Order: sequence, then structure tokens, then C-alpha cells
Amino acid sequence: MLDVGIAIPQTYNDPAASIGALRAFMRRAEDAGMHSLWVQEQLIGRDQSFEPLVTLAYAAALTDRVRLCSATFIAPVRNPIVFAKSLASVDQLSQGRLTVGISVGDMRTLYPASGVSIADRGRRIEELVEVMRRLWTEKTVTFSGRFFTLEAASMEPKPVQRPHPPIWFGGHSELALRRAVRLGDGWIGAGGRSIAEFGAAAAGLRALLTEAERSEFTIAKKLYLAIGRSRDEAFEGLRRWFEVHWGATDGGAFASRVGVCGTPAEVVEQIVETWRLGADLVICNPVFDEPEQLEVIAREILPAVRARTADARADQSGSVRR
Repeated sequence: MLDVGIAIPQTYNDPAASIGALRAFMRRAEDAGMHSLWVQEQLIGRDQSFEPLVTLAYAAALTDRVRLCSATFIAPVRNPIVFAKSLASVDQLSQGRLTVGISVGDMRTLYPASGVSIADRGRRIEELVEVMRRLWTEKTVTFSGRFFTLEAASMEPKPVQRPHPPIWFGGHSELALRRAVRLGDGWIGAGGRSIAEFGAAAAGLRALLTEAERSEFTIAKKLYLAIGRSRDEAFEGLRRWFEVHWGATDGGAFASRVGVCGTPAEVVEQIVETWRLGADLVICNPVFDEPEQLEVIAREILPAVRARTADARADQSGSVRR
């Protein structure tokens, strides 16, 4: 059966006035039976956006069961010591509900602003993952790498999850997919890629997983989503969102290519198609009226998706299940 998570609203016109709505959203998502709550990264940018790791810590205090996840942290610009400590703390505060989604990202202004060379981002993320894993699993760590050096370093407390919280990777290039298979526990298809593009990447990923003889691995897809009384109404909301928040000159082109929109029944069909193409989990990211959209997802979409995906995937050849 397909798991369904939902993005936490992180962007508000008036952040100070949003806290009550944010609390209510998180609690309602858990009560509705959502699999997971998700944050995304925007350290610099035009939107008034809460920092993702702080938001996950807040979610840990407000919820008891739902998993807490990121899609994705732009990991190469972060210090692995601080990052590992913060993530371990959130895993402790949530009692083992954290999933760490990371990627090299495509926010090119973030790298010079962070003092990190974008040319090093691939090597840097791999070294960062090694440092964090060792700090989470070893009593003391001595490490000499290209970017980071540790001498008999220790970190306590360790995460609740053993050996450590799952690490999922983003990225659609062959290099990114191979890195996910080699170093990760899962992979997240980007919201800015179409369902068809996701399907092609998932097929390639399954081949790599088979080649590596890996069976425990989760494939996810983020979906920018708008539900309306008609497809035209939903599409218009999605178009405006891409123009305002992505700065797209033609938001309709983005909405047509990568968006999921329509009536509840039409959205169910698109989510089920994502499952058929290889997703174990979808991340619903409503782009407007998030509390109202959550209610529609809880009442109409989630039950229908569960019923449609309760049986094993029709074509199991080459698929990798958790």
C-alpha cells in the first residue's frame, strides 16, 4: 500500500500570526493518519520561510506518531558536526521518528553565500554523510578527509534509531541515483520533475538496486498539488503559485508539466499513477489553502488512495519494496 505524507506549511505572509495555524495543521495531519510531515530548505530567498530543522524540532514537540522528514536539506553547505548534533537531537526529541532527506541542490546562490564551492558539492556531501554516520554510531571518531578533520571526537546522545535515522537522497542524474543506492536508505523524486520523469528515474534506480543486491530501500515522490471543484480552478491556483514562488514567467507551463491538480477524483488518479510507476511514498505539497486542502486529502483522497493501492502493485517485476 502506498504511504502518503504531507508538506508542513513553512511560508506565510505574516509568520508571527501563523503559529496557531501551524500547530493545528501538524496535529490534524497526525490525527488524519498521514504517514509523515515534510519540510523543505530555503535558507535564503524571497519567501518568508521557517528554517526546516527548527520546524522539525517544533513538530516533534507537537506530535507523537507521525514521521518527521525533509525533502531536502542542501547538505553540502552545512557543517557535519552541527548538522549531526541537531539531527540526533530531533531524533531524540521525537523518540525515533526522523528521516533525513539530503541533496546537493540547485540553489546556486546558496553556495557562494555559504563560502562553499559548488564544484565540491558532490564530494562534500559524501564526506559529510560519512562523518555523521560515524558520529552517530561510534564512541569516538578520528577522521581526516578533504573537507573535515576530527580527532577522537565523540557525540552524545546518539540518535534513538539504530544504527541511525534513515538517510534519503534527492537528485535525478545518474550520479545522484548511484550515490543514493551506494550511501542511502531511500530516494526522493523532486517536486519540480513530472510524474513521467519520476517513472523513468525510478526504473533506473530499481535496476541499480538490483545490481547492488539491495532490498531495503524506499522510493518517494514529492507532488506540488492543488485540489479544486474543477480542474480549471485547481490549475489556476497552481499556475499563480509557480509564478509567485518560483518566479516563473509562465506558471501555466510548470503547472502543466509537473503539477498535480484537479478534482479529488482526478488527483487520486495522478497519485495512483505515481505509485504504479514505482513510488512507495508520495509527499503531497498543497500550494495554497493548506488547512482546507489537508481536509480534502484526509476525507477523500487518502481513503481512496489506500483502497486503490492496498493490493500488490500489478507489475512487480524489478520493483523494490520496503
